[in-house]
Amino acid sequence: MQSSKVDFLSKYNSLVKQAIDASHDLPDNLCEFFIAEYELQAVILFKVNENNSLTIIGKSGEVKKNLIKNNTYECSNCKLLTNKLGASGFNSQPDCEIQASEHIIYEGCIYIKIDGKNDILCKIAKKTPFSNTDKDYIQTLGDAAKNILKLWIGNKGSITSTSQIVAEIAHELRTPTNSIMGFASLLNEDNLTSSQAEYVSTLKESAFNLLSLINDLIDLSKIDAGITKESLANINIKNFVDEVIKLFSDKVNKSKIEFIINIDKGLPETIKLDSQKLRYILINIITSSLRLTERGRISLSVSMATSNKLNFRITDTSSGISSQKLNDIFKPFALTELGNTKVGNATGLGLVLAKKYIELLKGDINITSLIGKGTTYNFTIGIEPLTAIETQISALPKPSKKNRVLVVEDDYATSKLLSNYLNKWGYEPTIVNSADQALKAIDKEIYLAILMDIVLPDANGFELLKRMREHKNAKNSPVIVCSVEAEQQKAFLMGAVEYFVKPIKYKYLVEVLTSYRLKKDSNILIVDDDVPTLNLVKETVEQAGYNAIAESHSSKVMNLIEAINLDLAIIDLDMPELNGFELIKQIKSKSNFAKLPIIIYTGKENYQEDLKKIDGLFADLLQKSSTNIEELSDTINQMINRYDEPTPQEAVVEQKEGVKILLVEDYKHSQIIVTRLLKKNNFDTIVVVENGAEAVDAVKKQHFDLILMDMQMPVMNGFEATEKIRQIPEYKEIPIIALTAFAMKGDREKCLEAGATDYIPKPIDSQEFIEKVKYFTESKIKVS
Repeated sequence: MQSSKVDFLSKYNSLVKQAIDASHDLPDNLCEFFIAEYELQAVILFKVNENNSLTIIGKSGEVKKNLIKNNTYECSNCKLLTNKLGASGFNSQPDCEIQASEHIIYEGCIYIKIDGKNDILCKIAKKTPFSNTDKDYIQTLGDAAKNILKLWIGNKGSITSTSQIVAEIAHELRTPTNSIMGFASLLNEDNLTSSQAEYVSTLKESAFNLLSLINDLIDLSKIDAGITKESLANINIKNFVDEVIKLFSDKVNKSKIEFIINIDKGLPETIKLDSQKLRYILINIITSSLRLTERGRISLSVSMATSNKLNFRITDTSSGISSQKLNDIFKPFALTELGNTKVGNATGLGLVLAKKYIELLKGDINITSLIGKGTTYNFTIGIEPLTAIETQISALPKPSKKNRVLVVEDDYATSKLLSNYLNKWGYEPTIVNSADQALKAIDKEIYLAILMDIVLPDANGFELLKRMREHKNAKNSPVIVCSVEAEQQKAFLMGAVEYFVKPIKYKYLVEVLTSYRLKKDSNILIVDDDVPTLNLVKETVEQAGYNAIAESHSSKVMNLIEAINLDLAIIDLDMPELNGFELIKQIKSKSNFAKLPIIIYTGKENYQEDLKKIDGLFADLLQKSSTNIEELSDTINQMINRYDEPTPQEAVVEQKEGVKILLVEDYKHSQIIVTRLLKKNNFDTIVVVENGAEAVDAVKKQHFDLILMDMQMPVMNGFEATEKIRQIPEYKEIPIIALTAFAMKGDREKCLEAGATDYIPKPIDSQEFIEKVKYFTESKIKVS
């Protein structure tokens, strides 16, 4: 408790220091502070303008993406803006016109009076209703925010700086210049004299240069106003550098300028950084280098400076820059008098802005030059470590056909976004924009899953869904509907497995796809000496989307499956080398196959007496003569789907032996993933509940050896449930593994502080997950 107080004071003191320093990041950091300390879901700070409009000055990470900093919004219904209730006034009204979060139900606001000109409205979102205790906390929050913001505004001068004004009127600055360029283009269409045409050309060129300069000026203002943030992306640095160099190599005289690129071979294949800003930095530095180099070489090398910084070195063979000019190189238009300004599109602010970007990216730049011996630009930028999920994805082999996903979507932006996400998760998307193209695609191959919109240009989406369900290549592929049409029930009745209303919840989409990929990774052994029958069954298994391991020689089976995980076996009884009875006994004698379900698929007659020898060793029996392929396919699906079903709570209460696991998870596909992974690794007793309150009830009724706790749930979240379970004496030492979707920095610490034993981010890494489950249940397994 003492350490948490110290941590709180340390964070608060940090905010006070930021306020004294007039830090641009103070409002954002203040929002995140309240999120962490008061267990809120989203916080926004608005400046209240004279006309009662609201300008966002700070927000937490979970705020809706379309609520943008420095943009102005209105809420005509807000009682706080009308009454100016002051810091203690809290208001929660259902008709508020500004919603802070996509997924939070309960939202409210407090009015923080500073000095009349810089008053603040603070919007708060929670997953649960606001209690009286919450409102007391919020009043404290308002007082704390008032003191810190008053200090910050006093040192800053006002909320709105000159830089912010320039940044906010970006549109007004650009519009006249764009108009000049547009009208100049129209003039070009008239019959102009040669001199008039020259004037228009000069007008256009000047307008273009002015627009470029305005853009750089606006970007500089945004940095100074604290509006510009890093926008991280995973890139292949070699491909990235090649693309930048190609912009220049296609335009310069190759007989005069040679580009040399050297990328350190020790660099990771995938690097996480702000690619947009890096592109601007490289373009401006290379442009400066080219302007000073009439003939010779420009070399670019990239290497690791430290574990979290990348080093770039650009060297040219120009005539160099004098020491006097070098001292002023980062002043606006410092290089205007040097070299050929016709090369490239960099402005006189290009190097100034490049340096600002480098500093924003936690790097630095150093330029050295000798007259007659060229100039060297040496700079570093910060890079972010890849998350465990991103590292895993970047290490994945090229997706095979079983990772192919068909996307049927006619909206370009949505299809592009889906494509980006699918590629990131290791899937290979095939994008089509009509029902006709979709049917042609499934004629050619079987997809792991189909994502489709109901609203299509050439057909009714429900009609397409029906035709897919009847198609031999698509009838076993899960169809996930992503649509603005809220006709979920109809889609489910027609065979859809999931329905997302746009905008799509991408963190859930990856769970759906993962659950089906795990299922399609199932290995099914088929043993039959009759090769035509073997091939027919093999085709049935593969048509259903599973991996078929087929063998016609029963004597080779044990060696074949020695290092393979099996989910199901289909075995003929009457075989010449080793009959099915003996083969089943051999398979079942191996501990890793003790629980393997076996389907006997036989044409043998008079086998009833022989079956008594393997009683209890097989799960089903199908007669070749009376069983059609459809029935076989249904039986296979039924057997594979057994992994998805948890154990009924009442069946576990009396169970004395074995490991009992409680899974607390509200999303059905996450339930399927975890249950399947556990059952495939011989953890058979899994009870599933859907929120923290049910978890607390469940642990009071019976003893569990391990609890897997999702942290984001309705009714009662995982943090609160973990704390309550830890208060039960029998559960003080029971391992609780926290599961968190799309983990953010600091989530691990929050989970451990709540009482979790360990932490696993979602989407779950199968190997890491099972290793941790085995580790925390090891003593129980040994006893059993």
